[in-house]
Amino acid sequence: MQDHLADSQWWPAEELEKRRDVELSSLLEHAWRTVPAQRPRLEAAGYRPGEQLDPDVWQRIEPLTRAELQENGDEFRSTATPADHGDILNVSSSGSTGRPLTIHGTLRDAAIGKAFLLRYHLWHNTDFALPMAMIRKFRRGEADYPDGIRRDRWGDQGTYPFPTGPAAGLSIHAGIEQQAEWLRRHPPGYLVTYPSNLGALARHCADIGLELPGLRHVMTLSETLSGEDREACRLAWGVQVIDQYSAREVGLIAAQCPEHPHYHVQAERVVVEVLDGDGEPCAPGQVGRVIVTSLHNYEQPLIRYAIGDFAEFGEPCACGRGLPVLKRILGRDRGMMVTPDGGRYWPFFGAAGFPAITPVCQHQFVQREPGAIVCRFVVARPLTAEEEAGLRDHIGARLPYPFRLDFSYVTAISRAESGKFEEFRCEVTPD
Repeated sequence: MQDHLADSQWWPAEELEKRRDVELSSLLEHAWRTVPAQRPRLEAAGYRPGEQLDPDVWQRIEPLTRAELQENGDEFRSTATPADHGDILNVSSSGSTGRPLTIHGTLRDAAIGKAFLLRYHLWHNTDFALPMAMIRKFRRGEADYPDGIRRDRWGDQGTYPFPTGPAAGLSIHAGIEQQAEWLRRHPPGYLVTYPSNLGALARHCADIGLELPGLRHVMTLSETLSGEDREACRLAWGVQVIDQYSAREVGLIAAQCPEHPHYHVQAERVVVEVLDGDGEPCAPGQVGRVIVTSLHNYEQPLIRYAIGDFAEFGEPCACGRGLPVLKRILGRDRGMMVTPDGGRYWPFFGAAGFPAITPVCQHQFVQREPGAIVCRFVVARPLTAEEEAGLRDHIGARLPYPFRLDFSYVTAISRAESGKFEEFRCEVTPD
């Protein structure tokens, strides 16, 4: 498969689309014949098995929502999964809302997913002999500070079918100071963590002068990576961040180009669409919601699945790969703020400038009503009136509406049970 993927990444976009349509036709026919909840959706769009895939029919297939899968997940499972696709595997996720979702797949789909993860490493010339450190979610009690967990190799042999260096893991729920001390004892060649954790950890290490001389690069996953976090990593350790865009429901969706900061859709495995508010395809440079179709899950086919993220397509990449380009991945729908007139905006608070104004150690913003935002801060000491005023002015100047800013001081801001951290969360339902 690696030989195949090494070739297919260079195919022209037209060839990739041609191969994609063959895969899609097979998946749609399978869903029409064997998935109870998919057949009426496909018929309503005008799909008929055996016919050539019509782009207009494809566009008429109603996007599948997470709520539909949560309510009627078994109805979206196949009654006749091909036997040669192997055992049935389950992946569960609580998601950002805490409401669980279980997706069913096959061993074949999982093996294909592992091949794409390996290609991501090969793109970036990973030296598999070096030690890896992972600061992420682990099962409760499995990798707690101070010891964490140690393993002889990076991961399973399905992903890394050759010897690798050792791996060390630490729970994401360890404090930043504890993480830094743990890294001092487990100096990595590669560090894997969440973007929000990376920014705080890199800034702390820069403050205390903790260098990681053997570090090749940092790999981030699961959350949206900001330019500020990239820069914090470069300033602290002098290395680049290599990001990936994935979701537990479908696996790896896009991986950072080895020559540029944007992302290549893993088009041999998933179909990615970016749609505007009317459900029409966005042009490059236009932000829209992400719709994903997994091409190889025949147990529970996710056809035009609205994953809940927003993104922006880019122009073809100068690297020469024919894989589609995602220029920006903007994150979850609940990461957009709502103004009283119903407008929706991506928030920007100017957090990189906070240290120059006040001793803010950690921050989080929550919108619970249209005209106000709760600003939660962990501070090194009480702020003066002048510092508070300066912070209000700094934040307010970057918002699209004169929100009331309600400051709240706390001793710590915890992560969700999933390990993720939301810098901004909107709890207002747009009207």
